[in-house]
Amino acid sequence: MRRLGDAGPGRVFVDCAACKRSGRYTVASLIDRYGADTSTLDLLRHLTASCRYQRAPGAPPARKYEHLCLAAITLPPALKQIPPVPPSTPYTIEIWDRIGGKLELHLATIYPLTAAIAAFEAACLEWPTNEVTLRDRARIVQKRELPPRSATG
Repeated sequence: MRRLGDAGPGRVFVDCAACKRSGRYTVASLIDRYGADTSTLDLLRHLTASCRYQRAPGAPPARKYEHLCLAAITLPPALKQIPPVPPSTPYTIEIWDRIGGKLELHLATIYPLTAAIAAFEAACLEWPTNEVTLRDRARIVQKRELPPRSATG
């Protein structure tokens, strides 16, 4: 997550191991205060600006025995964008092994039948020596049989 707006609802935790300071903020209040487009690095800098060990951007690095701010930010996980599932049953396209008759590749799971038939035809062209099936759960809708083997082998 690079932006505050990408975080899911919940709390943001900011903890510093050097000065033992910590803070808890809700994502909604931080978005109201700083905006959804604020980067998480800028947000961390804003929230830890009063730390006595904080170094300004572009400042020389800390020397061997100098303290520096070790603040870390923990954001809630992002909301998962799950595409809506159509109410119909999905169709699967599978490529079968020529020698053992085993499933070699589960190529696709497609919802509209017209798109599934088009993908089945494209798979038949792409794998000319394998058996290809288009299934609706266990029922085979279309099947291209194995091409006959030549006598020369």
